[in-house]
Amino acid sequence: MNKAKKAYDEIPYFSAAFSDCSPVRIEAVAKFLGLKAASLKEARVLELGSSYGGNILPFALSHKNAKVVGIDISSHQVKEGNSIAKQMGLKNFTLFERDFLHMNENDIKELGEFDYIIAHGVYSWVSPNVRDALLATIKALLSKDGIAYVSYNTYPGWKSLDILRDFMLFVSAGKESKEALSHIKDELNFLQDYLKFSLQSQSDAVYKDSMKLLLTQLNFLQGIIAKGNDYYILHDFLEASNEPTYFHKFAKHIGKHGLCYVIDASLNDIFASSTGIYRFDAHIEQSYQSRIKKEQLNDFLFNRSFRKSLIAHKERLGGSDDFDAVLGESELEKINFVYFSEQPRTKTQEILSKSYPQSLNLSELKIALGENANEAFVGLLEILNDANTKISSSKLLALAYEPDKTRLKQTAASYLEYFLNASSPVISLANELNGKLNLSHEEIKAALKFDGKNSLKDIAKSVNLSKDELNKLAFKISEAYFFEEI
Repeated sequence: MNKAKKAYDEIPYFSAAFSDCSPVRIEAVAKFLGLKAASLKEARVLELGSSYGGNILPFALSHKNAKVVGIDISSHQVKEGNSIAKQMGLKNFTLFERDFLHMNENDIKELGEFDYIIAHGVYSWVSPNVRDALLATIKALLSKDGIAYVSYNTYPGWKSLDILRDFMLFVSAGKESKEALSHIKDELNFLQDYLKFSLQSQSDAVYKDSMKLLLTQLNFLQGIIAKGNDYYILHDFLEASNEPTYFHKFAKHIGKHGLCYVIDASLNDIFASSTGIYRFDAHIEQSYQSRIKKEQLNDFLFNRSFRKSLIAHKERLGGSDDFDAVLGESELEKINFVYFSEQPRTKTQEILSKSYPQSLNLSELKIALGENANEAFVGLLEILNDANTKISSSKLLALAYEPDKTRLKQTAASYLEYFLNASSPVISLANELNGKLNLSHEEIKAALKFDGKNSLKDIAKSVNLSKDELNKLAFKISEAYFFEEI
């Protein structure tokens, strides 16, 4: 782990926020499945491999009575992350420098139990003994009714990406991290140029098909590089360990540590679990009895390369082989939905899009649908695993900006001030649901003036934004749930 620590200290991993592993979503998914889950108001949240803490800061900012903790091997990232939190005035957020491999009983006792544990981008990128230590740590620190999130690269989808990783390791052999990155970019450009040329001149159909797949993956990778995300290349492709696994092997591995699989955070287990073609689905149902085997088969069929698994203590199964979730209207009623589409296909989507960014639950949607109320249940199920859908167990109130009535939350102001003053932010800007928030420097400067006293006309005098741009900015802030009533 010393080599990994050195790499993360030399070129730290940019700390982004990811909506699928937000405690807000994890709790909502658990409640939808009928599982007991701790209230978010005073929840204890832990991220393992937290970097600067950018993935858990939005939750800490919006849940002042929660306890939010991060653990990372990089002393540089821990120190900087704690400094950022201190600048924001956060008192419920702490990062610790720890190594899973050397966690002892005193460490476990000092940290205590957590209701939600997040391990995003760790499992596949460490050696087998550290993976064991990671799962042992989750088992030891997860509360009785706790839910953990573990993401990892999966086969078969990562098989073709393995080729690019092997190529990058080959061309960078013997070079230090920073020198290797520059050389790798040059060699990837060379490979991309060759593949494009080869596809035009090659007549062998089989060869062309295999080259198309490799070029598709390389184009994807080049897109990431073009955004300046050097940290992603270093830590995802050049790590000493990057070992994708098959889902059924992951399920077996967590079982050895007294943990069990609940569901994928994307909810694909429920809503993308079949081909939609009877003869194929009938064969799957007849030939693959367990949910684990069915999920593994789906990974083969859909060439899946990444999973976001929610796991829990095996004891929660009560001796059964799997969770027995009944999904009906009472379960759906526990969830508040936020959804937007410029081209809604159903009445449900149309109403939700008109209400956006306000959330609606099943009962509210039925009232809005009127005589078409019976469409609400199916309509919500259709969008539950849509990337445009955000869910929460509590109502999401998006307030408009009105002087003397609403203002920017103080926590949001402290958060935005960091991005205004940081020349090179090390965390991403996100809303309260860990969704990406795109604001320019001038927009952040203007947003900080939404103090409940200034009118838009007043703000326009001190920033380089038009009235129309300010109106759009006010909506962005509302959409991020950053306004509060005075």
